Amino acid sequence: MNADNSSSSPRSSQLPHPSPSPVPTVPPNPASGHDRSCAAVPPTSRSLWHSRAYRDWFAADTADVCAVSLRTFSIPLVGLALSGSPFGAGLLVTAESAIGLVLMSFGGAIADRHDRRRLMIALGLIGLALSVVATGMLASGTMTTLAFAVLVVLFAVTNGLLGPSNDAMLKSIVPMERFAKAQAIREARESCVELSSGVIGGLLYRLAGWLPFLVSTILYGIASATALRLPKRTGADGIEAVDAVATSPTTPTVTATSGDNPSFLTQFIEGWCWTLTRRVILAAIVQGAIINVACVGSIVGVQIMLAARGTDAALIGLVGTVTGIAAFVGSMAAGWLVDHVPTGLIIMLTFAVLTAAMVPLLFTDSYIVIVVCLAAPALLFPALNAGELGFIYGRTPDDMQGRVSTVFETTVGVPGALAPALVGWLLQAPGFGFRAVMMLVVVCSAAGLVLACVTATRTIPLPEHWSQVEL
Repeated sequence: MNADNSSSSPRSSQLPHPSPSPVPTVPPNPASGHDRSCAAVPPTSRSLWHSRAYRDWFAADTADVCAVSLRTFSIPLVGLALSGSPFGAGLLVTAESAIGLVLMSFGGAIADRHDRRRLMIALGLIGLALSVVATGMLASGTMTTLAFAVLVVLFAVTNGLLGPSNDAMLKSIVPMERFAKAQAIREARESCVELSSGVIGGLLYRLAGWLPFLVSTILYGIASATALRLPKRTGADGIEAVDAVATSPTTPTVTATSGDNPSFLTQFIEGWCWTLTRRVILAAIVQGAIINVACVGSIVGVQIMLAARGTDAALIGLVGTVTGIAAFVGSMAAGWLVDHVPTGLIIMLTFAVLTAAMVPLLFTDSYIVIVVCLAAPALLFPALNAGELGFIYGRTPDDMQGRVSTVFETTVGVPGALAPALVGWLLQAPGFGFRAVMMLVVVCSAAGLVLACVTATRTIPLPEHWSQVEL
């Protein structure tokens, strides 16, 4: 759900994980039409870090995330410097976000039709090339507003169409019963990036406007090099087979085969239909969309309100830093929580804490109260993301990974992307302003809590029982 924000957040992986007994093959679901990836995956007591495939994937994905984070930080600053217009700078940010979001669902279908390893390599190489161009033009003083806008659009198109291959590849190298652990690690990684990207990006940009793009060039090079080291195994239709990390010498690897070759449009539509007809996923989408409006509304509302009353920029940034620290602390406990508390209960508890934390902001705009209220729910969102997303993607067939993840992220993300405009309008309401924003936040938080208590997500059990529960 990534409601703690953004796309994602903090994690943990070195927590003890008991060795479970052998897991039987998950019986295929005839109704789904997708059972090609449901292979028996014997559990292992070894850490995920013992797998070279996982280490290489994590390095490639982390390098890509860091490069995107630096670029995202720099785009409004460079746009403002080139155009001299705050509106122009904001338009660049909106364009990149909107284009990436729209193309993401197409990227999911591409990830399910083609070799994900090659797509990851292409993502790194294209990102490297675009970063080199941006660095050269900024350093030489030849960059124009139009040229930068074109580069921003190309970055967005690349991320939208090729970015989903990173997420889809993870299912090929991690067994289902360890997917929550892998998701918890990603949550921790996201928190670290969130905490450091602003500071590092600001320092680099202060030294030279082109430095963030130069560092992004290096990061994309690392992403390409490590993606090259990933396993080359593919099925007849180019879909990765279950990687060696998830299999044993005595367990035959299941490769994807296809008697026919459905068109791209057929697979694209199939991804939406399959995802939106799964009870748990549909419930998670509705909850996530509503909760994201609450989270984005509270964050954007606080930032604009503080800026409007003349709060020092450093103090405004400190709100995000404290929230990021809280999320990082929460990610350290995420793995343990998911292993010991049913995911359905974690979801309900997180939404309850979020609702309770937002209520005080209906009555006060005190800086200290704001910091505490925004940080409190951030402690639990990493466990929610690790459990809920781990269950959804862990139970999704391998050849549907790209489409399901992007349909989920698109449907959950669109309302949140539109929320800032509504927040800006509410802040101008005479006599209400910030209170009107917080009324919206509390209503959405409470609605998400009610849905979590009555819909299918409440039944998501501990990871050891995930194989017994249908999506």
